[in-house]
Amino acid sequence: YVIEERHGKREFKFQEGPVFTNILLADEINRATPKTQSALLEAMQEKQVTVGNDTFLLDKPFFVLATQNPIEQEGTYPLPEAQADRFLFKILVGHPSQEEEEAIVERFAMKKTEFRLHKVLDKKQLLALQDKVKEVPVSNDIVKAVVKLSTLTRTSPDLIEYGASPRASIGLIK
Repeated sequence: YVIEERHGKREFKFQEGPVFTNILLADEINRATPKTQSALLEAMQEKQVTVGNDTFLLDKPFFVLATQNPIEQEGTYPLPEAQADRFLFKILVGHPSQEEEEAIVERFAMKKTEFRLHKVLDKKQLLALQDKVKEVPVSNDIVKAVVKLSTLTRTSPDLIEYGASPRASIGLIK
């Protein structure tokens, strides 16, 4: 909330923050305090944000991407399992090879070339396509294969720290 003065009175007025977007990049998510992580968890799960006694729905589609620092770095907070479970997958990115790093440095050293993105869908069309996908029947064989895949991630604790939850199976079917 921000304080707004109108007609000689001070009033609180809600001001939407960065989470009110269609695609949210939560950079260095584990540098956020547990309270902020909890608020993000609500947004990811419920597609809404609660401020005080007021709840605000997020616009559709809502999609979250996040980056994370190694937990041993100072100023990081562990990502709770319940929050990590909201992400469909996690990719560990190591250091680039000599050649890859050279290519990265060269890209930054070169004069930036201009490129343009061309819109292929608007938001209304994307939401309509998402609704169409929900109409596609999912066979029992597909359900069994997806659940088996998720279950297998829970049987190798030496290879996988946290196996996929039922939420992951649902995410794969969606």
